[in-house]
Amino acid sequence: MRLPDFFADLFKNYDFDTIDDEKHYKMIIKTVLSRGTLEQITWLFQHYGKGKVREVFREDYYGLRTLPEATRSLWELAFIEKPPQEDNSRASRWRCRRLSGTETEI
Repeated sequence: MRLPDFFADLFKNYDFDTIDDEKHYKMIIKTVLSRGTLEQITWLFQHYGKGKVREVFREDYYGLRTLPEATRSLWELAFIEKPPQEDNSRASRWRCRRLSGTETEI
């Protein structure tokens, strides 16, 4: 299915007419969570449901962390019950941010 036209400004780097809401749902969800308007975020939750949006966010949060820090901090409040304590030491900046499969609570 094609996305509504009010999403076109978010996907200027893509051929908007070729974006499929089911095939590209992860890219759509991450983009809207990070740069979407209230109207676009509302559509996102109505269309995909809170569970699917949460799943995509948590996959990114505990995985490669492709979302911007500010976006993670905001949506962490909604989707993460017990955020891990951040270690702000110099050494921790170079540490791998991914958790092993046994440590995730997805």
